[in-house]
Amino acid sequence: MKVVLICATLFIFFSMLMNSARKRGKLGDNANRAVTGLATSMRIFVYGLLACVVILCCAMAWHMLGQQA
Repeated sequence: MKVVLICATLFIFFSMLMNSARKRGKLGDNANRAVTGLATSMRIFVYGLLACVVILCCAMAWHMLGQQA
């Protein structure tokens, strides 16, 4: 889990860095498309990670409530 969090943090940092360069116009057309694709991939990864955490929390809560009965 630590590796996933470190990779996600580095991914977000790199994406922010490249996105700021894209907004300043320092990148070419191909690089702009690559940065846009990177941002989309980052969003999908982060949303997937959040969905997995939500599912895991619901499963743990269900398990804990089932043990009390």
